Amino acid sequence: MARSAHDRVVTDVIGPAVDLFPGRPWFFIRYWQHGPHLRLRVGGLTASETARAERLLQDRLGRATPLLEGEEPLDRDTYLAHARRLSALEEPHRGVRPAGPRDPGVYQDTYVPETERYGGPAPMPATERLFQLSSELVRAFLPRLPDSRSRSAMALRAAMSAGTALGGPADQAMFYARGLEALRQMVGAGFRLSTEQLDRLCGSNPGTGKRPAGAPPAVDPAQHGPFASWHTLLCDLADRVRTEGTVEHPGEVFFSHVHMLHNRLGLTMAEELQTYARLVHLFPPVEPGTPEALAQPAPKEH
Repeated sequence: MARSAHDRVVTDVIGPAVDLFPGRPWFFIRYWQHGPHLRLRVGGLTASETARAERLLQDRLGRATPLLEGEEPLDRDTYLAHARRLSALEEPHRGVRPAGPRDPGVYQDTYVPETERYGGPAPMPATERLFQLSSELVRAFLPRLPDSRSRSAMALRAAMSAGTALGGPADQAMFYARGLEALRQMVGAGFRLSTEQLDRLCGSNPGTGKRPAGAPPAVDPAQHGPFASWHTLLCDLADRVRTEGTVEHPGEVFFSHVHMLHNRLGLTMAEELQTYARLVHLFPPVEPGTPEALAQPAPKEH
């Protein structure tokens, strides 16, 4: 189904629903399992508020789902073929057989936090604040992001702000390099692409350049623009992960947050791979053997 149809669900269905309950925590995620759909979590609703939200979602969804010119309906066989590729890419160790898509509608479910993925129970409140901020930013900017190029630019800025929340230039460069390597492995395995094909997908042979000593980066990583609050919350999250988290390094959690922002923008993992390739080009790793070149743990594959 066209990405634009899901964008309408974000702006015309989910947006009005969360506006019913100002001050309540919320976020959304795009999913491909059981057919492409969006999941909305709004915290702290009473039974009557849940029923009210569901009525609005049903009504708005009925008006948003008719396809517009140029949007193609979802074909079951095409979806299943695509789902098998995504399953191999994102869930290679689970061996899950993709199920067919559900009928369009609103379905209630129970929210189960991915506590382990995001560093344990102590950092989860900070992570969920980032989920909401990420969702709010995407909701606000979607009408001004008509194509993949504009969305990729926004994702690049977000990833850059995440890198700066980890520390100095060497920490940033290592985060981008580790993220690129993790995505190269995932995308390469999922789509059975060779290293050369991945390099062509990225538009270059990433990671080979070294910035000359003292040379400034091509862009200022400290100019966060609309991601100033995102950067601040990530700095807080990094402190919590270092002191109370269950993962080895906050970069592992940051990798998942950047991934989920790409998800909310409707970008593919191949486009996410290109984000990290561009960042490695802008901020190449420091020369091996220097004190700043101490390796960080690689991000986990999520």
